[in-house]
Amino acid sequence: MGAEGTIYQNARDVDTLGGRLWRAREAAGLSASRCARMMGVRKETLDGWESDRSEPRANRLITMAGILQVSPAWLLHGLGEAPQIDGVSDELKILKAQVQRLKELRAQTDMVMESIESAVERIAKREAE
Repeated sequence: MGAEGTIYQNARDVDTLGGRLWRAREAAGLSASRCARMMGVRKETLDGWESDRSEPRANRLITMAGILQVSPAWLLHGLGEAPQIDGVSDELKILKAQVQRLKELRAQTDMVMESIESAVERIAKREAE
């Protein structure tokens, strides 16, 4: 028995849960703030899910899938039909999402580096006294 006509007929989406969540939100045309309000969570919570720093509970996954108009199977495992963003290929969407996430991670890394550098300078100054 073939996979035709099932959720297995398409290639599995290899992006992470956070990446798929971000792509579905973009395809739905929702800002992170608006989407978080619709889901009943803080924007920081949604940001954590989209960056794979944390995971939503099962009841939130079903709510998300409904709001974003994707199947829970696709959201969780990448099985089934992916949402389409303006006719852009899945491969390009994944790459764009990865670039965006890398930019966000770079900004976070820069902030942490500045904080560490400040701490080093403060401690060095204190020890020099």
